[in-house]
Amino acid sequence: MGETSLPQGTVTFLFSDIEDSTELMRRVGNDVFAEMRSHHHRLLRDAFQAHGGHEIDTAGDGFFVAFDSARDAVEAAIEGQLALRGFDWPGSSEVRVRMGLHTAEPLLTGEGYVGVGVTRASRICDAGRGGQILVSNATAGIVEDAELSGVVLTDLGPHRLKGLHAEQRLFQVGAPGLESAFRPPRTVDAATRRPGTGTFLVADLTNWQHVLLALGDEVSSTLTSEYHVRASATIEAHDGVVLELVGDTVLAVFHSASDALRAAVALRELVLAFDWQSDAEVGVSIAVHSGRWSGNPQRPEAGTALARLMQLVHSVERGRTVVSATTAALVEGDREVPGLRVVVGPTRDEATTLYELTGS
Repeated sequence: MGETSLPQGTVTFLFSDIEDSTELMRRVGNDVFAEMRSHHHRLLRDAFQAHGGHEIDTAGDGFFVAFDSARDAVEAAIEGQLALRGFDWPGSSEVRVRMGLHTAEPLLTGEGYVGVGVTRASRICDAGRGGQILVSNATAGIVEDAELSGVVLTDLGPHRLKGLHAEQRLFQVGAPGLESAFRPPRTVDAATRRPGTGTFLVADLTNWQHVLLALGDEVSSTLTSEYHVRASATIEAHDGVVLELVGDTVLAVFHSASDALRAAVALRELVLAFDWQSDAEVGVSIAVHSGRWSGNPQRPEAGTALARLMQLVHSVERGRTVVSATTAALVEGDREVPGLRVVVGPTRDEATTLYELTGS
């Protein structure tokens, strides 16, 4: 499809994806799944085309469609979900699809759409549940003004979407015949705020006092604020939640131990590349430890884990990253995590092995 035939200006993007498609394939077998996916493609394609949708891509188990009108996009999503819900699926199972919509003003090039709006729509889809339609605040405002008959928008509040720094307010589309009760969106906060095991990271700058003395209070305060902003963005980009930012100390928690280790590498790179506006060689000492996590950033209730974490960071050699045996065990066998090496084995004073983060 040529560039000139695609919507331009204000465009509403729709992404869809089959929920748990791998598990569905395992349950019904390859042949039945192939038949189910063929029906899925036909039903959704008919709904999208009936409302003027322009199919941009069909990757695996989902669609990427562009619409001139947010109203058309929402009506197409509703019609598609109703068609899926009413279909007599083979294999004693059903195909459950999540959909995400966002309205933006993307750049259209010869290679397709460019802009964060495309990513935002995709991430909104990722946050949804099977049978659910989620839309952004931008799309919701337009649809609300359109006063579509029978369509109800439920405000799900602000959520952090993977890879996007700013929070996104999400709305659920309701209409006669659609499901209405779903679990909370699958967002970064939802994962990290679940009680259970969390992986904590604390980072302390080295030579920070020299920076303060060299620059004075006013300049160093501005520098600290900038560092906090960039450190927070680094934590959030790796699906972490910042618990505390005080002076040169950053404290964060992650649902995934491997994300915490990757964040540690990114923080080291940030500190090395940061312009500290002084001759001091600023580095960062980092400790990573996993333990009980309440899921509440305001009341972490992880005293034992945090006490151990602080003990570790105070024992770290300047500019190095220490990882507890608990965290190392959680990432054992994961080839995508940074490298670890033993730095301290069990001794009279230290019952467990400690590791240093070496890889990138």
